[in-house]
Amino acid sequence: MKIGIAGFAHETITFWPEITDLAAFERTAHHGRDVIEKSRGINSCIGGFVDVLEAEGIEMIPICDARGGATATVSDAVYDFYVGKMSRAFAEAAGELDGILLALHGAMATESRQDPETDAVRDIRRAVGYDMTIMVTYDLHGNKDEAILKEVTAAFGYHSSPHVDMADTGRRAARAMVRTLKKEISPVVVLKKPGIIVPSVYSATTVNPAKEIMDRVRKWEAHPGVVDVTALFGFAWADVRQLGMAMIAVTDNDPELADRIVTDLCDLAYQKRKALTGREEFSLFSLKAGVRRAIERARLSAAPIVILDHADRTSDTTFVLRELMEQGPKKAAHPLFYDPKAAAACIAVGVGNSVDLEVGARTGWRDGGPVRVGGKVLWAGDCKYIGTGPMQKNQEIDLGPTAVIDMNGIWLQFTSHQTSLIDEDPFIQCGVKPQDFDIIVTKSKTHFRSVYEKVGAEIIIIDAPGQCPADIGVFEYRNAPQDIYPMKNE
Repeated sequence: MKIGIAGFAHETITFWPEITDLAAFERTAHHGRDVIEKSRGINSCIGGFVDVLEAEGIEMIPICDARGGATATVSDAVYDFYVGKMSRAFAEAAGELDGILLALHGAMATESRQDPETDAVRDIRRAVGYDMTIMVTYDLHGNKDEAILKEVTAAFGYHSSPHVDMADTGRRAARAMVRTLKKEISPVVVLKKPGIIVPSVYSATTVNPAKEIMDRVRKWEAHPGVVDVTALFGFAWADVRQLGMAMIAVTDNDPELADRIVTDLCDLAYQKRKALTGREEFSLFSLKAGVRRAIERARLSAAPIVILDHADRTSDTTFVLRELMEQGPKKAAHPLFYDPKAAAACIAVGVGNSVDLEVGARTGWRDGGPVRVGGKVLWAGDCKYIGTGPMQKNQEIDLGPTAVIDMNGIWLQFTSHQTSLIDEDPFIQCGVKPQDFDIIVTKSKTHFRSVYEKVGAEIIIIDAPGQCPADIGVFEYRNAPQDIYPMKNE
């Protein structure tokens, strides 16, 4: 038995006035046998594929694994490069392939394609035919609609945000592939949309309302005849026709059961629509009030207070940093602030010396403009390491040239590659630990929760301006359906 495997993923903010090019993908992409070698033991869908297929003694034909992050609209040239490569390689191997496993995201958009990942499966179908068993995995924040049902044998999505279950999702898909090829099951897949747009900050599955929906998903998965169940929460800042939540059920040749499952999940989500869109149950603080509360709470707490600056997708907005400087906490940490020029300047000056810099707002879009900072350089150099946290364990992490300054009690870390705080590693690599601070800033939406719900005493979510605010009304949607909540009036 031989299974083709490949990955192609991106979370696209279509309102971001830039283009994500091939270099952004190729910086971390793997090709050929490296897809397997770099995925083994990693929390990724392809890592899950490898776990199951190697245990089953199944030969893999790996093509590529390209993940471009969460940035601006993807160049059409990126689609042509990777989908062309996959289509050609799978076509050449079609005579010996028994199936194909694809690790996708579900919220990619390119210059000319609103749903390029469905288009990608369709292009691969044209290369290998519709008799081929093809199964796909999606990020919990995928925007999918019924169009994908014409192209895939089955679809599987993450159950957790923070995404600690990426490998497990890959294992779910790979096990279903093996069972299908052994003719133990005959998958039927049904998808239904409840008509809701969920800003990511409300999709954390460790707390309600998302937790309640995922509890229902797991309850249905225990039902006889069910192969798999997925709740996709969607990605709110993509102006595409398939925008919004989607429920997916895979059963063993039982379309009526699959339909019953997705209908039930859609009904539950619609009941929770106000909480899922921030109309109730979720406290978001204004910029000044949130920072003030963090400082006040830190005085009484033995553990750090965590500030979540959830709207920042570029990791260089200056709203929270400027407010921290204004209010003046003495043991605050602002890690992973994206500014390659600032990092380079600190490295050039050297540890122990002082700098005076204009930093931040390098991406130039809804970022608050640059701010003047000064302080002593505490750490400087290239920062590469193997991740230890639950999401990134065993992964190669490269922050690029990195530096830390002490800015009158604010520990400010500059990096050359964009990322957000989800575990303790960025602190530890620079000789400190999160517990050394009274206040910690993260821009991680939900992923930080896998570590910082335990490390922190309290999470204060600040609704600062940024690229992906909770209020989607700041953008004009032209392609998305206008009859979904909260766009439509009730």
